[in-house]
Amino acid sequence: MESIESTSRTAEEVIRRIGGGVPALAELITARIFTEVPVYAAGAIPREMVLASVVGNVEDAFDRLSGRKFDLAMAVKTGRERAKQGMPLADLLSSFRIGYDEAWDAIIRAARAAPAIAADDVVDLSRNWFHLHNLVGDTIIHAYREEAQHLLLTRERERSALVNVLLTSDIGLATVVEVADKLRLPVEGEFVVVAAATGLGEDPIPRVGSSLSAIDVASVWHLAQDALYGVLSLEKLTRMRPVLDVLERHASGPIGVSPVFVPLRRAAWALGLAQLVLRRHPGTATVEQFRDSPMNVLVASAPDAAQETSRTVLGGLLDLAPDRRDLLLETFSAWIEAGGSAQATGEALTCHPNTIRHRLRRIEVVTGKNLARPGDIAELVAACHAWTQLPPQSWNR
Repeated sequence: MESIESTSRTAEEVIRRIGGGVPALAELITARIFTEVPVYAAGAIPREMVLASVVGNVEDAFDRLSGRKFDLAMAVKTGRERAKQGMPLADLLSSFRIGYDEAWDAIIRAARAAPAIAADDVVDLSRNWFHLHNLVGDTIIHAYREEAQHLLLTRERERSALVNVLLTSDIGLATVVEVADKLRLPVEGEFVVVAAATGLGEDPIPRVGSSLSAIDVASVWHLAQDALYGVLSLEKLTRMRPVLDVLERHASGPIGVSPVFVPLRRAAWALGLAQLVLRRHPGTATVEQFRDSPMNVLVASAPDAAQETSRTVLGGLLDLAPDRRDLLLETFSAWIEAGGSAQATGEALTCHPNTIRHRLRRIEVVTGKNLARPGDIAELVAACHAWTQLPPQSWNR
């Protein structure tokens, strides 16, 4: 305050000499801004709006220099407005520097006009001018960053809400189109849904979005209380493996991935499959994609009914010790994959065909099924799919 007051007379005299030259000075500053700062040259902000802002800021700077005003409301307004307009901070600071540079040149010209103002007075004035330059610059930066952070949080909340809508069942096509447009996602294409376990609303896979962008995969996310959900736009099916690699690098807990689906409207359906996989691996850093087979999808479409039916089909097999139970189920699945050949199954599991036959006989005994009857085999196949697809903890209910 004392510094400003000690040079206020010099400032008043200089400003008086500039007088009606402020509009011309503002035009000069605006012309330089549109020439030297790319974002302005590209027409991001109308010239008349920029000119009005420059006039206000020049008058504001002169008022502060002369001691007539000490608030920084204009600087705060400029910082906030440019943040709202999406202007890069570096471009804003470049235009701010141009303004103060041209205004100081105008001050020097006015001070040299006859009768010239004493050099010592101009030096003292320069000290205050550059003090105000730093003060206003810091204020603009703070206001810009504060507004930008507010806008970022607001947009993230809005995007999260839109993703939540996309993952909700019974959503109409018109709503999907509107949401996709706001999220910048295609309505048609190749998509997957990701579900990652979390606790207390913490992001379980931070920075995964940027890693996916690096492989040209767009993603949008919704962080819920117990999980992070994402919709990924692959565009090409060949990007599925790189996506899984990215998720595996970032995984800090279990991550379930839906099968690839089209169109975007099926996101809610895919979410159910991703959640099903997620529940199979509680507490382990495992990334697994749902196996897209008709039987698996059938099980997932009615998990409770599939589980109850499977309990009946598997019968005493579920009462065996876990290691024995899993061995028999693994053998049966391998036997099915081998087309019912004990020889091929033995080769796959590295054991003698007679051992395979013994295990299959054991399955018949504990389940009451006859592997010579196609109907019984079909029931056991469906039950095994339910066992492998549904969360293990749910079988204890």
